[in-house]
Amino acid sequence: MPQVDFYIIKDNALDASLRYACRLVEKAYTLGLRIHIHTADENMTMQMDDLLWIFKDRSFIPHQRMSAVDELCAVTLNHDQLPEHREVLINLSFDVPEFYDQFERIVEVVGNDHDMIQQGRARFRSYKDKGEQPKHYEISY
Repeated sequence: MPQVDFYIIKDNALDASLRYACRLVEKAYTLGLRIHIHTADENMTMQMDDLLWIFKDRSFIPHQRMSAVDELCAVTLNHDQLPEHREVLINLSFDVPEFYDQFERIVEVVGNDHDMIQQGRARFRSYKDKGEQPKHYEISY
């Protein structure tokens, strides 16, 4: 069974959840893990692609969009394709991906917006219905 963790972001900034996702990617990357960021759509994929370049002044996370993936690249992102093998799935989409159980760890990042909170609750219930034991953490930064 994969480990499922929900991070509820208490910051009201529009991109706070995406910026926090970048922090989680950076942490997993420094631990040597292979990560896939599953976005909601093409627009979010482009936002994350840009943020991974600039979210911190002194760091860069090497990553590739799924359309042209080098298997040696530790971080991939897209909204409609699944990588061959990754340990960590960072889900930024609105639903539980059908392929979630192919990962050892699933990270759900939930923004501080009414709709995002409702969608996050639905995903939490969906994981529980599938027999998973999700945990949640409230993040203020």
